[in-house]
Amino acid sequence: MRLVGDPLRRRRRSRGQALVEFALVIPIFLTIVVAIAEFAFVLTVKTGVSFAGQDATQLAAELGNTPDADVLILRQIEKDLQTPVDSAKVTTVTIFWTDSTGATKAADTWTKPGSYYSTILGVTIPYSPGAQNYLWSNRCNILSVVGCASGHTTMDWIGVSVSYQYSWVTPLPGLVGLGSSAPLFVETHISRMEPVQ
Repeated sequence: MRLVGDPLRRRRRSRGQALVEFALVIPIFLTIVVAIAEFAFVLTVKTGVSFAGQDATQLAAELGNTPDADVLILRQIEKDLQTPVDSAKVTTVTIFWTDSTGATKAADTWTKPGSYYSTILGVTIPYSPGAQNYLWSNRCNILSVVGCASGHTTMDWIGVSVSYQYSWVTPLPGLVGLGSSAPLFVETHISRMEPVQ
């Protein structure tokens, strides 16, 4: 009497079992790989938008009440948004006057798509002006505050908020029930204006 089966038969069963296990594991493995790739794209884009907002805020603090400062700020955002970040997906940029706690006092809103020609600088930017309540001429970056528009008791804190509509890169979010509702990133930074005498 033989207790051990035929080795050839056992090998065939073993191959069949390995094939079934592979068929069960590969979809999970591929889902994890695609999820990691999508997360990497999301993180890269969010970091790029955050950098553009931070760089624009630093420029806004330096420009102060320079004529058509908003145009220069928006051009800097366009310059900073490099691949894989698509500058066409920026929906709104808000340049605002705030205090050190972040409470908004006045703001200029710029939306995309659009076209605005600066007669002062002689350049066109792909934005349309919305509400304009914090014009460059009303900004206060003077230490003594003498000569600033009314309501300014100290130098201004200026902020820039960039809204970016992300688009999924892989089909995974649709397959797991997220659909086409990709996140809207809103990156906001504030800074005290650089003083002038």
